[in-house]
Amino acid sequence: GTSVLGLVDMVITAVLALAGIALAATPMNMNGEYLIANPNPSAGATFPTEYGARGAEYFDVYSPEIQTVYAEVYWTMMDNVPLPADIVSRFANKTMAIVGYEADQVFRTPQGDVSVPIYWAYNHHYEVYMLGKNAKLEQVEGSIETAMGMNHGAANYWKISTSNTDPDPETRDAQFFSEGNGGEYRKSFHGYPAGFAQLIYSPEIFRIQPMQIDTHNRDYNGTGFKPWLLPKSSAAPPNASYSGLLECPCTTRTVKNWSTVYTTATSGTCPTPLTNATECFEAIAKLGPAPSTSKIVSSRAIPSGCVLFNHANGTVDAIFNTGSSPATCGSGGSVFSGRVSSSMTAITIDLALDTTVPGGLATITLTGPSAVWFGVGFNANLMADLPYSIIVDGYGNVTERKLGDHDPGSQLKTQVVVKSNTVSKGVRTVVLTRAFHGLTADHYTFDPTVTSIPMINAAGSGPALAFHKTRATATLGMTALDAATCVCDGGTKGTINGLAFSKNCAPEPTGDLLEQKNPTCWIQTYQGGLSCCHHRDLLLDADQPRDNRTDSYHMKFRFWFQ
Repeated sequence: GTSVLGLVDMVITAVLALAGIALAATPMNMNGEYLIANPNPSAGATFPTEYGARGAEYFDVYSPEIQTVYAEVYWTMMDNVPLPADIVSRFANKTMAIVGYEADQVFRTPQGDVSVPIYWAYNHHYEVYMLGKNAKLEQVEGSIETAMGMNHGAANYWKISTSNTDPDPETRDAQFFSEGNGGEYRKSFHGYPAGFAQLIYSPEIFRIQPMQIDTHNRDYNGTGFKPWLLPKSSAAPPNASYSGLLECPCTTRTVKNWSTVYTTATSGTCPTPLTNATECFEAIAKLGPAPSTSKIVSSRAIPSGCVLFNHANGTVDAIFNTGSSPATCGSGGSVFSGRVSSSMTAITIDLALDTTVPGGLATITLTGPSAVWFGVGFNANLMADLPYSIIVDGYGNVTERKLGDHDPGSQLKTQVVVKSNTVSKGVRTVVLTRAFHGLTADHYTFDPTVTSIPMINAAGSGPALAFHKTRATATLGMTALDAATCVCDGGTKGTINGLAFSKNCAPEPTGDLLEQKNPTCWIQTYQGGLSCCHHRDLLLDADQPRDNRTDSYHMKFRFWFQ
């Protein structure tokens, strides 16, 4: 029953063996065979998932040690790991084509690697960076406002940069590998079709940011999963075949802080009005400056609800109008102004928008330390927003720039007119004017109906523009001058364990969570998820003691290349 070709193979193998020549074994997958759940029915053949059989080679790399106790979250960027020296040497100034990879979590023992059961250490997801010789990974300063919409509340984030000024368009100085397969990550296939690969030039460094949750019952020595301590908020049913810790329940150790954010409106009406006088007057005092008078009225002459009048003489009237009124916010106003200061940078920004001047006249007054450069960026929460900015250096020179992502960007054509530039007791005050409409698309255009402008500001350590010494974010709130400015309920913002909380629960027809009043949409009712699951959080209630028995293991990756 053996074919002629089979006999030939056997003879060749025997001859080589007699001659002392060993045939190289085909390298095997680290995690065995992978099954494709949704194969192409018209392919006529099973997609090959054995990397070695496809002619690929591999190398293994391990993360630094991960050490956790029961119910502890491990979620942080780990240190650089050099790739194997022979791989670095072989691909120095060359391009590697990565055709797939495998992942595991292992105990490293003298007898070899032993996989850590998924019911001991649960991998929620991982983010892996492979860096070439020209690339580096650096932590970038963000802002709490930006954190609300990214990075699960963490203000700072990681960014790849490269020193290669003329990269080959057919290759890359770094590559990124990430999956959130959860309990299926070891048997999920991460390979590419023939002819496709992730290319990297001169690879040298491996770096990983894993998210692990320790679910190992230290008091159980049998096989398989057995539940252990869970916080009261765990949603896992009794006798569940999985740990309720996987859902990141909030616990009595979780610290939540929240408050209402108040906004202003100088056109139309409040999207969400304030409904009682007490909150109205507290909101106006919080927006500042403190009101000179506070009163409740019923009038059709001013907008209904919470209203403030900011007068040219510096006084502020706080009014809660209980009457039904056709009047709109900002009606009759022609000048709109706002001020914001930062104690971190010692910078104050005053903005006045005069609509009576043809084309509009914006008066910008900046104050900051006189001996060093300082600057402000408009409509931005961080430099990565690439904002229009005004920079005042320590010599008093004023320039306008379009900032880069953590670089000074490019200088713009001058639009501002310097009306005055004075220094007193170490503080420089610069008064500038310009038209509302930006000179180019890179210049900011002022809109008197916009009442909330996010701003960044920074100051340096020397007179010339360079890396900032201090930086801050702020929101410039605008009000009508000698006209009614409505004060509105801007919603609730807060933090969980010190990190910004944000949930994008879209209204119908985009989403149903708001309509269903799903508790995940609001910090007050949020019961669990990634916002309660940050690095070194212990997912137990305060009355449940910490067990100090640790597990120590490594993430392991096998990269296949051609």
